[in-house]
Amino acid sequence: MDNFNLLDYQALPKEQKRRFLDNLYQFLLENNYTAVDYQKLKIQSTAPICPRCKSENVIKAGVRDGKQVYKCKDCGRQYRETARTFVYRMRKADKMLDYLKCMLEGKSLRACASEVGISLRTSFNWRHKILAAIKSLQGGISFSGIVEADELLMKYSEKGRKYRSRKEYEKAKKKKHPKVAVLVMTDREGNLLFKHVGRKKVTNRQIREELSHRVTDSNLICVKQKKEFKKAVKGTKSKKVVVNKTQIRRGVYSVQVVDKHVNDFKVWLRRFRGLLPNTYRAI
Repeated sequence: MDNFNLLDYQALPKEQKRRFLDNLYQFLLENNYTAVDYQKLKIQSTAPICPRCKSENVIKAGVRDGKQVYKCKDCGRQYRETARTFVYRMRKADKMLDYLKCMLEGKSLRACASEVGISLRTSFNWRHKILAAIKSLQGGISFSGIVEADELLMKYSEKGRKYRSRKEYEKAKKKKHPKVAVLVMTDREGNLLFKHVGRKKVTNRQIREELSHRVTDSNLICVKQKKEFKKAVKGTKSKKVVVNKTQIRRGVYSVQVVDKHVNDFKVWLRRFRGLLPNTYRAI
């Protein structure tokens, strides 16, 4: 566990990834670790930063309920080590590892709640806290080598929405909604980005914005023959290759890797039978 490397994990086949997660789960249980312990280690490994003013001029201010408290000397704010994390103010934190395991297995909210021993409401809140935490990691994703980009257009869904009357339901049913647009980018090292960018389609501006802070001049970008993507890569300094869906240029340039990720995501998503757009924003 001490020599864990994320790139090595991403390169593992699906079955070996599952085995690794099972072993990690057992390791954490045997050592009585919880999700809160991870946040403690994270805080201790870096300088604590004030959640209000972002200052590093911070001192320790005692322990409360077993959690370290910090005080900012610039703005006076006191906060716990779990502030602005998905475990902040979380009760039953000892059940979070079991909940994460159920979530990774693709179980429904009700199934997770029943197996872990929490309410459906708590299961819903925890899942969205976790999704929000995952979304916050997107800003640090960068790509190396050959980068493939494509879009994923999905049907709009209002699953779970409550209507005040039958009339309102019938009116909403007749209304046509544009597709939900998701930008997908990946490289050959296993780095992957699924980002909800809006409605109808992924635009030239949105693609350029993501490329500007995720790729460098040393990258080579592969895209399909889509108008918005061709426009976007034209303005970058990186080398670019435009290919057909099934085309492989020079035996290496293609969009087959990103296509596989898109297809795998569609298969995984089918089990939910529709998701609210708010959930897509957490991708």
